[in-house]
Amino acid sequence: MMKIREELLALKKNSYATGDFEIPEGSMDCTEGVNPYGCPEEVLNAFRQIKLEEIINYPHDVKVYETVCNYWSDMASLKKDNIMLTDGSIAAIYIINNIFAQKGAKVLGVAPQFSDYVSNARLLGMEYRFVALDRADRYKFDVNALLEQITEDLAVVYLDNPNNPTGQMITPGEIEMVLRRAKAKDVCVIVDEAYGDFVSKRESAMQLMDEYENLIVLRTLSKGFGMAGIRAGYIAASKELISFMNQITNPYAVGQMSRRMMAVALDNAYRLERDTQEFASAKVKVRRVIGENIKMAATDDRVPIFLLYHRDPAVDLYRLLAENGIVAVPGSAFDAIDNNCVRVRLSSEEDFPPYLAKLEKAEEMAGMMNQKDVV
Repeated sequence: MMKIREELLALKKNSYATGDFEIPEGSMDCTEGVNPYGCPEEVLNAFRQIKLEEIINYPHDVKVYETVCNYWSDMASLKKDNIMLTDGSIAAIYIINNIFAQKGAKVLGVAPQFSDYVSNARLLGMEYRFVALDRADRYKFDVNALLEQITEDLAVVYLDNPNNPTGQMITPGEIEMVLRRAKAKDVCVIVDEAYGDFVSKRESAMQLMDEYENLIVLRTLSKGFGMAGIRAGYIAASKELISFMNQITNPYAVGQMSRRMMAVALDNAYRLERDTQEFASAKVKVRRVIGENIKMAATDDRVPIFLLYHRDPAVDLYRLLAENGIVAVPGSAFDAIDNNCVRVRLSSEEDFPPYLAKLEKAEEMAGMMNQKDVV
């Protein structure tokens, strides 16, 4: 047999990103965590103006670094050496984990959280520990429970903020509490802000970058900007940490076309405010048609993803929603929860009335279910 890495032989990757979800006719695909309202018009205009040389040549344009630094200039004194361009946030995760990936290195997170981070850490032989979010408290983040688990034997603390799958926010004050304790233990803190463009930049951990050298922040344009297809994102960190990442990364990450559209998007970030206001209104309407049987976990209403769970832990909510025309991400795709939970994304504005009707029907059916109905 060929000499394949032991971790690959033993690991079964848990990733909804590679899932081939079957979407029956008449059903709504609510699996992908993108902006259901699409991307800014300015980005589409930039795409239409792409020149041939941008396709032929390797990407060397550095203007996007300047745009990123300017975007955060009122919160952090970033320079080009503090930034690494990445093909979205998953690529960023792979790079970061590789600079800490000694076999047996210990990682701390909360559960549920982004499963691709967890799978990659385990693939690299890292030991993933987690603080389980409490179902009885609507899966609400508990900073004190996390702080108690930050010990000197850790290499990394990983937090996705907003959290995936719940869509809830950890406050900057809570992030700083984690950073302070981790710094005292020589532990790095990764704050994955993949969904961060759905909330105010004032709530970003980027504001703590100048003070804490143990902080790494990930951003992507896949979510809030609705640009998942161009694979563009970036890492912000200390110059020292970026220098280690540069030793293992692809020097041509993020193509020239993506760099140009990324810069245009950041220059027009104010366009997202209208979307997030609409999402907040939509989530309120969702809560009005569920709640007695299907519960919504703690969430920030501006973020278009959220976690639903049935009051009866024996009920397969993933199947129940699918039977009512909503295809969601099953809870089994995450640590610490199962298919009694699902991650759902809001629909497009146009599809929202039938989307809401399907959720309302699922709530009605949930009320009629009892344990003997569950296979």
